[in-house]
Amino acid sequence: MRANCALFITALVIGAAVLICGCTAPSGDETRNQTDGTPAGTPVDESLTIGEVLARDGNFSTLIQAFEAAGLKGTLAGPGPYTLFAPTDEAFGRLPDTVMEELFNDPKGNLAEILLYHMAPGTYMASGIATNDTIATVQGSPIAVDAAGETVTVNGAEVVRADMVAANGIIHAIDAVMLPPDITLTAMNDTADMTTQTGNTTNVTG
Repeated sequence: MRANCALFITALVIGAAVLICGCTAPSGDETRNQTDGTPAGTPVDESLTIGEVLARDGNFSTLIQAFEAAGLKGTLAGPGPYTLFAPTDEAFGRLPDTVMEELFNDPKGNLAEILLYHMAPGTYMASGIATNDTIATVQGSPIAVDAAGETVTVNGAEVVRADMVAANGIIHAIDAVMLPPDITLTAMNDTADMTTQTGNTTNVTG
């Protein structure tokens, strides 16, 4: 009698476990991320904004800091689309300290103008950049494009990594910081060899 009761109780426990598992298992073949509800395997990078892609990459901390100082961080999260020619930390590192100090001491002025000069309305993949002689910028002044072989430069700054896709545009990493033609930095006068001319534009190279 006791043996029969034990078997009956065991059968009840197993049956309950099966019912619980059946209720909590995902329906259909699609599995979902438990944190955000997106289907597993969904490309994450393309859902990130330009600012989020820059932050995740880890090579653009100075550029992000500059956008924050200029009050333009929201632009990187805006609807766009934008094409951002993004100087790497190494590119900013080539600038003399006096130039960096002058820029960050005028965040709403020259620094903001320079940052907007690195942004173009619309989406330009690398192949599209190479078909243009100039590209209009959000700042207003165009940047000159030169495509020789597999190398693409904008105002003399080389595109070192192209077509970084974001939800609101495209990012191209460049190896120099570009200056609009109508901006002159006082610190530049003390370092004659830090600028190169490309057409009517100025490129800060260090």
